[in-house]
Amino acid sequence: MTAADDLDTITERWTTLQERAGTRPTTTWPPAMGITRLLTEEERAAQAAERADTNPDAPGPRPAPVDVNVLDVMTTIETGLITAADWLASRVQRPAFKAPTGHGWSDDVHRAAVLLAAKDAADPRRWQYTGQRTAPDAAEWLALRLRDQPGPFRKLDEAERQAVAEVAAAGAELIRKTLGDARRREAVPHPCPPCGGQLVVEGGDGAPPVLLCEDCGRTWTEAPSDAA
Repeated sequence: MTAADDLDTITERWTTLQERAGTRPTTTWPPAMGITRLLTEEERAAQAAERADTNPDAPGPRPAPVDVNVLDVMTTIETGLITAADWLASRVQRPAFKAPTGHGWSDDVHRAAVLLAAKDAADPRRWQYTGQRTAPDAAEWLALRLRDQPGPFRKLDEAERQAVAEVAAAGAELIRKTLGDARRREAVPHPCPPCGGQLVVEGGDGAPPVLLCEDCGRTWTEAPSDAA
């Protein structure tokens, strides 16, 4: 997959990310699986008390109406892309033409120059440093620059391509992880029951999660629930 493909992924999946951010989180990572059986009695009692607290008037923090974690991801991606677009435009985007001053509109040559300058400055292919700038806008503009599409720009050198590629890869990976397209691996804060080794859980890419011990190699998977 190329850097331009990574940018396309961001553009195409941004709406899905926005929809995910507007919903209450329904799952957690890593998945609980059978790990709760390894908890102490005090931890199990605390979890039971937390689940039982369903009264909206009860003291304590309430779940946010949006998924704050997804919003943080979106902010990170958008900031990175817009910063990259600002930086790249400052290097490769040609300044707009300047029309000479001091001539009236009766001067045909001057009038044509003013109109040409205004058209060049308003070229929609230009990256704008002000106004509404979104992650999809920046991703699309950066992808077009990587593909050497025509416009008031010079071609990117290899260092510029590499810098954009790094931002694109990081953003696309964050989206894949957030939307469950990328496999993840995370340590579990409970020892392996048979050997006391380090437990890790792998999953998050749509495949069933797996709990495994890095020391003895034992693995656990969730048993499929019986159909009603």
